[in-house]
Amino acid sequence: MSHLVFVETSGSGVNAIDYAKQAGHTVTYLYSPRYDFTASPHQRRLARKLADRTAEMPDVRTPGDLLAALRAAGTRPGEVDAVLSTLAFCIPLAASLADLIGVRGTPPEGVATARDKGRCRRALARAGLPSLAFSVVGSEDEALAAADRIGYPVIVKPVLGVGKGATTIAHEPAHVRDHFAGLAGNLDHLPAGMSAHFDERFIVEELAIGDLYSVEVASDGRSFVPLVSTIQKTGLHNPVLELGCTVPSGLDGAAERELGTYATQVCRTLGLTLGIFHVEMIRTARGFRLTEANPRMAGGALPETVNAVADRDMFATLIDLFLGQGAPPAPLRLSAAVSHSLLAAAETTTVRGDLAPGWFDPFLDRLHSGWVRLEPGGRVNAMRGNFDRFGMIRAVDADPVRAEESCAAVKADIERCLGIPLVPEAGHRSPWPSGPVRSA
Repeated sequence: MSHLVFVETSGSGVNAIDYAKQAGHTVTYLYSPRYDFTASPHQRRLARKLADRTAEMPDVRTPGDLLAALRAAGTRPGEVDAVLSTLAFCIPLAASLADLIGVRGTPPEGVATARDKGRCRRALARAGLPSLAFSVVGSEDEALAAADRIGYPVIVKPVLGVGKGATTIAHEPAHVRDHFAGLAGNLDHLPAGMSAHFDERFIVEELAIGDLYSVEVASDGRSFVPLVSTIQKTGLHNPVLELGCTVPSGLDGAAERELGTYATQVCRTLGLTLGIFHVEMIRTARGFRLTEANPRMAGGALPETVNAVADRDMFATLIDLFLGQGAPPAPLRLSAAVSHSLLAAAETTTVRGDLAPGWFDPFLDRLHSGWVRLEPGGRVNAMRGNFDRFGMIRAVDADPVRAEESCAAVKADIERCLGIPLVPEAGHRSPWPSGPVRSA
């Protein structure tokens, strides 16, 4: 059996720790309270309970600091076979520790290139891959000049980090000015574990118009396989907000292959050569264009959504890759369609005080799965980023249209029950093929 080190985890990533333990492997889990906002208290307790050894990470700044945390857990570097993380903020730490002690891990250079959006776009340009016009800036004046060169509308977002709350779609110069004027307040809203990953650089990029897709790409260092693709749900009034996804993507066979090929080319170009990587693209009138290449598997509910209908477990695949097994020979086979939607408030408000303890149960009876975290009479913040949600609902059906319709109907009924305006989802621009899913 092998020994894996997890440097933090996302909420869904606890399933990867669970799989590793069920497979008989030893797990060391390094965690930090600064990332408590990324998962429920139950999930974070469960991660520590499942692990054989644990240690709290201090304010880690160097690979040597992380090595000290590993030793504090009672784990010697020579015992370790692989180091990984399922939490975006800790991927660089995991990669640096694996490199330092000479074990399997995602290459630090690939992680650094993928995380830095400017560096990522330059790598695509050198490789001749289609990309969006962009410029990296450090001030409002530079951003205005870049937007003028590129042409409005543009999107302004941090070069590093997960920063939906610090992202602006600008249709005119005044919107760019508003972005920088409100920047301090937007960053103050973010948890320290998130805002600490930003620097003072922003990328100004042409605004891609079209549906948002994602691909989970598996790589063993030799082969790159597009495991599964999804069509993402985005906010009606703010397309920066991601509100769920549907599997399969609804693309025809040729477009699906084009999407998968582009995603794997991106990963190969960036040097993402060990792991599962979440690549997001918009299908524009000129073809697919990258929006983000994440050097880790999808977070949130997406992996479990895929697992609901796939022939192979996403978390098992991730662990097997880090333990030296080859990438799957082909994309996942799907037995049905599945869709999930996040529940988030459109405005900051207060939950009904008379909400019954089991109010969600009748809705859950209509779904494959789901959860909510609401206290009667409690405050609910308006959605500004990926972590501002209070629930998730998931539906399985014979085809993606019906799965989405089931989600939408339950979401509308929940909104009426709570009396809280939820963030509405935008419709898809592309027509969907009808009919049941056929495994490929």
